[in-house]
Amino acid sequence: MALDHVRNAAYEAALQRVVTPESVVLDLGAGTGVLGLMAARLGARRVYLVEPADILFVAEEIVRANGLEDVVRCLHGRLEDVRVPEPVDVIVSVLTGNFLLTEDLLQTLLAARSQVLKPGGVLIPGAASMEAVPVSAPALFEREVAAWSVAEHGVDLSGARSYAANTIFYRGEELREARWLAEPAVLRTVDFHRDDDVSVHTEAVFEVIESGMCHGWAGWFSMQLGESWLSTSPQAAPVHWRAAFMPVDPPVALEKGECAAFVLDRSPLGDWSWRVRAGSVLRQHSTLLSAPLSPDTLRRSAREYRPSLRADGQMHLEVLARCDGTASVDELAGEMLARYPGRLRTHAEALRFIQRIVRHHA
Repeated sequence: MALDHVRNAAYEAALQRVVTPESVVLDLGAGTGVLGLMAARLGARRVYLVEPADILFVAEEIVRANGLEDVVRCLHGRLEDVRVPEPVDVIVSVLTGNFLLTEDLLQTLLAARSQVLKPGGVLIPGAASMEAVPVSAPALFEREVAAWSVAEHGVDLSGARSYAANTIFYRGEELREARWLAEPAVLRTVDFHRDDDVSVHTEAVFEVIESGMCHGWAGWFSMQLGESWLSTSPQAAPVHWRAAFMPVDPPVALEKGECAAFVLDRSPLGDWSWRVRAGSVLRQHSTLLSAPLSPDTLRRSAREYRPSLRADGQMHLEVLARCDGTASVDELAGEMLARYPGRLRTHAEALRFIQRIVRHHA
C-alpha cells in the first residue's frame, strides 16, 4: 500500500487542497505513515499517526529519516485505546477494504469523525460508492469454480464446487480480461461525513447490452478524495485494491436487451449474499455457504445458544485472571505447565501459549 503510486498521488492532491500551516491532521490506521508524512511535508502544524500494529515503529523510523519529529507524533494502539491530544482539522485514512466493506474498518473512521474531528473538518476520503456489472469471465470461472467438477487423477472433487461457488474472489488482472455484459451500476453510496450505516442491502437492474454467458458479477468501489474520485474498477489504473468476483453457478445466458436483477446484502461483520434474476432463472449465493458448517457449529452460532467453556477456554480464562501484574510470563508458563501437563508438554510450549494470550489481551 505504501508504494501504491496511483493511490498516493490521488491522496496527495486531496491533501494539498486542505492542509494549511494551522492544520492538525490525523492519519488513522497509518501503517508506515506515508499519508500523514505527506500532510507534514505540505506544512501541517501537527500530524498524529494512529496505528495498532507494530508497523508503527517503522513509521517512527521514517519520521526521523524525514526530519519531521517536531511535527509528527506516533500513537501506538487502536483509536479506542489512545488519546489524540487535540481536535483535528483533517482525518486521512485508508480504511476501505476490497469492495469497500471487506475489512470492516469503516466503523473506526466514523468513530474518529465523532470523537476528534472539528466541526466543519475534512475527511479524506469523504465518500465512497460501490459499483458492479455482470461479466463474462470464462477463464476465471473455470479455474475457481468449474475446475472442481473435473476429476483430479481419478478423484472426484465435485463436492467442493458449491463451496467455491459461494466464495467471493478478489482479483486484478483476471477481471481486467472479463467482458462486461452491461453498463456498471452504483449499488450503494456512503457519505463518511454524515452516514453511520456501513451495511449494504440493495437491488440493481441491469439492461444487457451484449449477449453472452454471465459467469458472475464484478464489484469494486470508488472513493472521493477532495474534488476527485479514485476508482478501483478493473478497467481503471491498477491500485493495490482488488475487484470482487461474485460467481453465478451455473452461469446464466443473457441476451441483449433483456434485464437482469442483482441483489446484494451484507451487514457489518456479516456474510455477503447475492442473488441474480434473469427471466425465469434465479441464482442465490452466500459466503455463509463458502465453507462446511457442522450441526454443532450452527448450534453454537445461534443467538439462543448458552455457551460454556471447553478446556482450552478455561485455560485462557485462568491465564487472563492471573494477568494482574503480579507474575511474569515465565512464571505463568510454569504454573500452567504444572496444572495442565497433558495439554502443555514442555515449558517452551507453555511459554508460547502464554505469550499468544498476552499479545492479544494484555
